[in-house]
Amino acid sequence: MPIEPLPTAPTSVQAPLAVAVDRASAGSARGRLPQVTPFELPLAQLAQIAEGSGLHWVNSDAERIAQAQAAIAAEPLPAHTARERPSAVVLDDGPLVLVETRRDLAGMSLPFERVALPDQAISPT
Repeated sequence: MPIEPLPTAPTSVQAPLAVAVDRASAGSARGRLPQVTPFELPLAQLAQIAEGSGLHWVNSDAERIAQAQAAIAAEPLPAHTARERPSAVVLDDGPLVLVETRRDLAGMSLPFERVALPDQAISPT
């Protein structure tokens, strides 16, 4: 199903989007991928914009990029080292043991609860 154009005239920003959507729908309707046109970066315009703003346009050297990509591709892949798996945990099938973790503090005399008389020294217990 083709997409109908917008009733108003598209602006320069909307025009490529409308064309791309129209091409995508036409390509999917026929069952094949849409044709994509290559994008060329307008280096001269970008350099003028940068210089107009007080900046200096710096572009990467295509030959050096190709050399770096070739060097990366030529490096040997690192050897795969298998991860050492931890030993399996052995579960204890024995009976459960109740461990008392709380003390009854009602019968215990704590140091700050004792009243010290001036002639008696508090002995640590």
